[in-house]
Amino acid sequence: MDELIEETVLAGASVQRKTLQVVELAAFGLVRLQACDRTERGLAVLSEQLGLTLPGPGLVLDSQEGAWFWTAPGEWLVAVTAGAEEQSLSALRSRLGSEGVACSIVTDSHVVLEISGVAAREVLARGSTVDFHPVNFPTGKCLLTQFAGLPVLLATLPGRDTFILFADRSVGQYLIEWFKSASSDC
Repeated sequence: MDELIEETVLAGASVQRKTLQVVELAAFGLVRLQACDRTERGLAVLSEQLGLTLPGPGLVLDSQEGAWFWTAPGEWLVAVTAGAEEQSLSALRSRLGSEGVACSIVTDSHVVLEISGVAAREVLARGSTVDFHPVNFPTGKCLLTQFAGLPVLLATLPGRDTFILFADRSVGQYLIEWFKSASSDC
């Protein structure tokens, strides 16, 4: 069998302006964790099995395993080092067992963009009704929202003044073009 060639969604396409940069983050592998028991007790047991306090609604946790993004009640997206998804999945499954939790690798179905620069909050606001003021969207926050007419997960990692945008892989090029158009004055 021929060797598979690793290729990013955007093949290097980016937006580079004086006050805004948008680049694909190919360094992330993504694992989705879904709990069947979404009660307070069930989530406490899950946290105990994992050895960490899972982030609640709208929050991000940066841990040794990776960055945990809350996506829905009892569901998280875990960003791990690209190429380490299988290892991370195996480690999660060994701690959690096989009942009551679904873990799956979702790297290939997503594009992940990093948005940075002094105009990042302003340009993001052009595509969403979210208030991106630092008081309302501080570091360590995430939310599912409509952005540029698409469903996305937007987040900021603790201690970093950049935004991370997760979207379906198929809209990656559209998002780059949207950012180019929306940031022409930057």
